[in-house]
Amino acid sequence: MDKQIRTFSLSKDQVDIDCELALRFLRVRRQPDEQMSAMLKECVGEVKNVISYKASYRCFDIRIIDNTVYFDDQLQLESEKLCNCLRGCDKAFVFVATTDVALDRLIAKYRQLLVCKSVVIDAIGSSAIECFCDILCEQLQNEYKVSFRPRYSPGYGDLSILCQGDVLRVCDSTRKIGVTLTDRFMMIPQKSVSAIVGVRPHGEKCEHKTSCERCECRDCEYRK
Repeated sequence: MDKQIRTFSLSKDQVDIDCELALRFLRVRRQPDEQMSAMLKECVGEVKNVISYKASYRCFDIRIIDNTVYFDDQLQLESEKLCNCLRGCDKAFVFVATTDVALDRLIAKYRQLLVCKSVVIDAIGSSAIECFCDILCEQLQNEYKVSFRPRYSPGYGDLSILCQGDVLRVCDSTRKIGVTLTDRFMMIPQKSVSAIVGVRPHGEKCEHKTSCERCECRDCEYRK
């Protein structure tokens, strides 16, 4: 399997933003009223006017020793839960995905003009990047004729956010797609995601579960 760093991009019209997911990010658990629905539709339109999607990714051979995953000789991540997620896999993809910085500017603009609208746009942006990650994973599975385990990101469970810099480094994400880190290890553009996803062993049965059903965090406020 090709181990070079690759990139993947989509235009604003190639990703259908999941408005139900955006509402979950907004902690709206009931059917939105007419006013909320109108604002959501308006904000989705504004987001689609500025958004674009990019990712850089790389495939690795992996091995697990104790509670550490070794990605060839390029990266090692210590996490018992990540090890459990990748147990039985001999390959994994590492990727960084992002929206354009123009979305950050749109959110910042409405923080000054209309705070409630900035909150809605922020939630739509979170939904948009998650939808893009789903498309990216589906694309990789189709291209390489494989199936994936659930993706796992720095900051989940016991995988430290401090490894974010190493993940960006192995994907050359600053140069390839313009993602940088703050001194608190948060990614810029804000609507960016880094993740590790294991390639399922041949013949392993695929579990058709939602991300919430797979997650071990039972008291999450975003849980379905």
